[in-house]
Amino acid sequence: MIPTENIHKLIKKLQVEPSTDMDLKVHNIITEAIKKTEKVNSDNAKSYKWRFIMKSNMMKLATAVLLVIAFLICFFFLRSTGSGIALAEVLTRIEQVTGYTYQLNVKSNNSQLSSNKICNILVSNKYGIRMTIFQADPNSQPKYNTGDKWYLLTQSNSIVILSDKQKTYDRFIYDEVELEFYKEQYNEPRAIIKQILSCEHKSLGQSVIDGITVEGFNTTDLSYGGAFFGEAARSEENKKVDIKLWVDLNTFLPVRLEQDILKKDGTQLNEVNYDFKWNVIINQDDFVPEIPEDYRAPVGDIIIKSPNEENTILGLKLFANATGRYPENLDLKAFKEEYKKVFPPDPNSYQDLSDEERTQITNDSLSYAGPSFFYKTLVNENKEPFYYGETVKPSDSSKVLLRWKLDDGQYRVIFGDLITRTVTKEELAELENSQ
Repeated sequence: MIPTENIHKLIKKLQVEPSTDMDLKVHNIITEAIKKTEKVNSDNAKSYKWRFIMKSNMMKLATAVLLVIAFLICFFFLRSTGSGIALAEVLTRIEQVTGYTYQLNVKSNNSQLSSNKICNILVSNKYGIRMTIFQADPNSQPKYNTGDKWYLLTQSNSIVILSDKQKTYDRFIYDEVELEFYKEQYNEPRAIIKQILSCEHKSLGQSVIDGITVEGFNTTDLSYGGAFFGEAARSEENKKVDIKLWVDLNTFLPVRLEQDILKKDGTQLNEVNYDFKWNVIINQDDFVPEIPEDYRAPVGDIIIKSPNEENTILGLKLFANATGRYPENLDLKAFKEEYKKVFPPDPNSYQDLSDEERTQITNDSLSYAGPSFFYKTLVNENKEPFYYGETVKPSDSSKVLLRWKLDDGQYRVIFGDLITRTVTKEELAELENSQ
């Protein structure tokens, strides 16, 4: 058995110098407990006679053991990330900031093209996100302003994109669709941290960046879904992921975010967020798109519909009416390739159409993709979706076209004639076995 004095020495040796408020609390708890124990031991030596020596020693030993246990809990639980910072607390701190700015350096390389852009980004909890894009030269220095400005406007649930080069603008209206999905395309820190939290991640310990003591977090989880380049990048599966987030130990706010992603098609994405400025003054006018009079919209307002059952049935019906069959695959990449083959793009087809006709065709085209977006949502939510588009035809009223699991354990089914029904697991097995 370890002598009591040795246990006290062990505790004192294990103590660390506090570097954060969390460390200081742990340090003070342990130090105070040791002082109390030593005082109790000293008082015991003065107050009790020899007949209580055994009892006193047992008490000291029990107290010392409890101290060791308490210390180990504090050391390994509270200091599990190296400094006591919890990534969820970083997210909470950011959500308390009303406005902030940062720089985003974006590099993309694949077999067809490469690009290097620098973006100035302003974020408001109330109004949304504004991004101004600069083209960069090979040395990553700003060369010229592309004139592209992106506005993600939370109050109108819309995105507006302006292009000086083309002298055009596009407005996307999101019908019951939250814009959280699109914040990841701006590398907005709150959205990225939520992505990291949903993945396996670890602490990188403490470091110093630009004179600031920081703690790093890292994920290499291939399920990570954040990407500035949007759905084009998301549609390819990740081959390699290395995400690093560095957080100020004093403020619990990000200092730097680095993302290196290699897609299975060979596309390499390198993105760095830096130069964060927190709690800046926000002007509402900064989130009002200024559209010059000579700018035109190639089409009118583009409506992005919610990926749900109703819009999925609408998209399947439109595709069947146009082709006499359903899409073979609802995977985003596969569907995009199939759509281009079935409806080959023709730039000249828009020339003789009115603005209203162009808008209608564009919105119908997006409706075709509705089932694919819904299927992606079901996959992300682990709803066990399965699609039989290769074999099931519009006339197959008794065959399962698409099914997914509900929260209560039952399954929702869309049949070949687009009629829906909720069935049990046993009923689903019988239906699928018979087709």
